[in-house]
Amino acid sequence: PKSYLIHAGLEPLTFTNMFPSWEHREDIAEITEMDTEVSNQITLVEDVLAKLCKTIYPLADLLARPLPEGVDPLKLEIYLTDEDFEFALDMTRDEYNTLPAWKQVNLKKAKGLF
Repeated sequence: PKSYLIHAGLEPLTFTNMFPSWEHREDIAEITEMDTEVSNQITLVEDVLAKLCKTIYPLADLLARPLPEGVDPLKLEIYLTDEDFEFALDMTRDEYNTLPAWKQVNLKKAKGLF
């Protein structure tokens, strides 16, 4: 069976009917409805989990702003494939990891990955 994301204040009756003491909160519904992306969308839980568990991103995604959700802006290099890593930083991960922290930061700044 498929599982769907339920947003606060927009719970369907099939969900709220399972809880006899459920109280609908209109104030919460109004806040959630302000986010039009959320209020007009049916989202599978598996899609959200796949997005949140993603560990590799193309270089272009990490150079663009805003960053993908869940990406640590201070460690963009960890999300690159080995190929993109070498292309972006002109060295292998092993070479990069031998650099002192300050050199790593300066290199990332110079390459737009900070």
